[in-house]
Amino acid sequence: MSDSLTTLIGKVQNILGDATGTYFTTAIVTAAIRQALSDWNLRAPNFAAVTIAAVANQYEYELSDEDANAIELLDVLKQGPNNNEIDVSLDYDAYVEDERVFFRLRRPLTTADTIIVRYITYHTINGLDSQTESTLPTYYDQAMVDGGAFFSIMIRATSRIETINLSQQQSDNYREIAGAFAQAFALRLAEAQRKRQAPVSEPDPRAWNDAYHNWGQ
Repeated sequence: MSDSLTTLIGKVQNILGDATGTYFTTAIVTAAIRQALSDWNLRAPNFAAVTIAAVANQYEYELSDEDANAIELLDVLKQGPNNNEIDVSLDYDAYVEDERVFFRLRRPLTTADTIIVRYITYHTINGLDSQTESTLPTYYDQAMVDGGAFFSIMIRATSRIETINLSQQQSDNYREIAGAFAQAFALRLAEAQRKRQAPVSEPDPRAWNDAYHNWGQ
């Protein structure tokens, strides 16, 4: 099970040598982890899928009814017969209203059909912003620690920048340490991005085999 916010805060404070939270308080580290997760979600979100029973002669469906955390729709397919044959991409139009995700089929299906919807959600951390589940794989916990440490230093440095007696050496130390954690976070994020390949069923023929494919022949 991946780490909760409380566990991540403790790890960040420990890696920064401030186990008591004197300088890197719970509030600072929480804000830092929130920023790290936000950056992660923008570049390596979670891919999800749901099946919806088709309604006869219905064109419009609301994905947010199936998953309120849906952010962006990736593809809509008709499930193959017996659940083991090739799924077929459907023609559809996606749109968002009131921050809810919808799609409209170009041609309706029958009650015998099952729709597969592939989409994007954002990862969550248990305890952060009222979330109750940590969805990042456990092996990315260290990424949140590295990112949390980097942003914690940046927040701490920002709060100190106008201090009258702040020495240049102290600023340089912040910058050097922050750079190390920033690089570690970036490397783990780059690894995650390499793995973020949207699922596919078969090559999508809609771009080349449309109604005008043999036009003029």
